[in-house]
Amino acid sequence: MNGELITGSIKIDRLRNRIMEGELKVPPFQRAYVWKKEQVIELMDSIYNDYPIGSVLLWEVNEKLPSIRNLVGFELPDKPHDFPLSYILDGQQRISSIFGVFNNKIESIDSSISNNFDIYFDLDEENFIHANDLKKSNSNLKMSSIFDVKEFFKVVSLYSEEKQELAIDLQSKFQNYEIPTVTIKKKSKSEVGTIFERINSTGTALSALELMIAWTWSEEYDLKSTFNTVYEKLDERDFSNIKEKLVLQCFGAVIEKTAITKDILELDPEKIRNQSEKVIKSLEKALDYLRIEFNLFSSDFLPKPQILVPLTYFFSKVHRPSAEQSDVIKKWFWRVSFSDRYSAGTDTKMNEDIEFFEEILGNDFRRIDKYQITINEDIFKNQKLSKSNSIVKASLLLMSKEDPLDLTNGDKIDLNLTLSIYNRKEFHHVFPKSYLKKTYGYNDEKTNVIANYCFLPSSSNKIVSDKAPNDYFSTLVPAGSYDEILRSNILPLDLNCYKTGAFETFIDERSKLLMAKVKKYSGL
Repeated sequence: MNGELITGSIKIDRLRNRIMEGELKVPPFQRAYVWKKEQVIELMDSIYNDYPIGSVLLWEVNEKLPSIRNLVGFELPDKPHDFPLSYILDGQQRISSIFGVFNNKIESIDSSISNNFDIYFDLDEENFIHANDLKKSNSNLKMSSIFDVKEFFKVVSLYSEEKQELAIDLQSKFQNYEIPTVTIKKKSKSEVGTIFERINSTGTALSALELMIAWTWSEEYDLKSTFNTVYEKLDERDFSNIKEKLVLQCFGAVIEKTAITKDILELDPEKIRNQSEKVIKSLEKALDYLRIEFNLFSSDFLPKPQILVPLTYFFSKVHRPSAEQSDVIKKWFWRVSFSDRYSAGTDTKMNEDIEFFEEILGNDFRRIDKYQITINEDIFKNQKLSKSNSIVKASLLLMSKEDPLDLTNGDKIDLNLTLSIYNRKEFHHVFPKSYLKKTYGYNDEKTNVIANYCFLPSSSNKIVSDKAPNDYFSTLVPAGSYDEILRSNILPLDLNCYKTGAFETFIDERSKLLMAKVKKYSGL
């Protein structure tokens, strides 16, 4: 569909009337009005001085979409309308401000907002001013009277001839000012979505979710409410910081096997409404699987958020995987986590993964070999522990898979606590940081690498403190459980690795052990 982009302009009085007549609407996915009175005054001043205020993007449609009737504190009349209608896609703050200032027909229902528009023009000082700041001794013309001819001349007739001329000039400037418009016609929802996502003129582009809220709206269904339910479920599992777009891609995956925004925007609204509950339950099962199989108790440790999309698709088809299916899924998880799988072409890669999971459902596992890790043991020697790094997250999950034991007493580490939120106090420098700095002058780049970390409760961490490793390994690690405790933490068994001056040897040996575990769990 080629569609049309029509450029034009609209005068302020016509803009105001189109809103009141129901021809020009504000869709509910628009963000709340946020301008302050100072911004409204600046807008009036720009129009008065014939400065450009930016174009307004409108979308002309021949179907009913939701719109808000409470516009900046004014309840718009519910009038019948003829198609086509125009919806404001960009410029809502400016248009709402202009409507608020020049509206003199509709009573306010929310003075906390509508008071922003109580703007006057001070004819003595020739500037715009809010009602709260008026100088009583000056002649102040209320801006809402500009387009009410009878009221305007009634007020202006009381002024001096000089001020009358100034007031009439003011009125003329606002009557003749034209706001540039760009109207989208005959374009599909996905095309409009693409245009909208690229808007970056006077504000922040709305998300695909906000567009989908409009596409799917009906009297009985509100996608926004559905997403509130989704995030309640995510919050229960400590996954509430998963991005809305990713959740929307889960919808796309379950409903039409797609994670591409353009395709999602073309989803049948009826299918979205009918399958919302299915998507939510499938997402819950995917999260439960990640928690049980990978100790993923929080999204803080999810190496690649994109993993959720094909997994949610999979669990929309089955309640639980077979042993063979689960084995392949686990290999896929580790291979993706220790790779640059989603570094580019993310949506397309997710679509490929959805197709692979479709094959897994049919017990065809051949394509697992197309997924390969892209790291070697050097990553553990050089990568600093960082909350945002996917390899760090994957490495911590890898360490957790060995059921680590406390170095100081052999007790099981509480992984639910340790991995519920990113907290460095639960991670221990095997060669203590302060020890390395004091003894060798090593900086953070040297000491904070993945290979120098293991799990240790903060209480035990305090006991170890800055002791040399050969000291606390010989005095604190229970001798009878020495091998078991070190293996559970993927640490070298050779005590020579912990002697003074052996830091580089330790890092090399630990990195080899970690890499061996990566290959084991990845099935390589």
